[in-house]
Amino acid sequence: MIAPKIHFSEREERIAFVVERFHCKAPACGGCGSCHLPNGKSAIETFADYINGKVEFSAIASRLWKT
Repeated sequence: MIAPKIHFSEREERIAFVVERFHCKAPACGGCGSCHLPNGKSAIETFADYINGKVEFSAIASRLWKT
């Protein structure tokens, strides 16, 4: 699944993408780690700016997995 672009999606679609992509159970995860994201943050927290329509998913992801 490709991340929906901010200008062509609703907040709910972006949340659904993040939850599906990372198998995120936030806020009930308690740091479950199933999303495998740095700093022990949930996927919902890590991609909050994307979910809220501020920054595209790819921009956030590229900062996380910069090589």
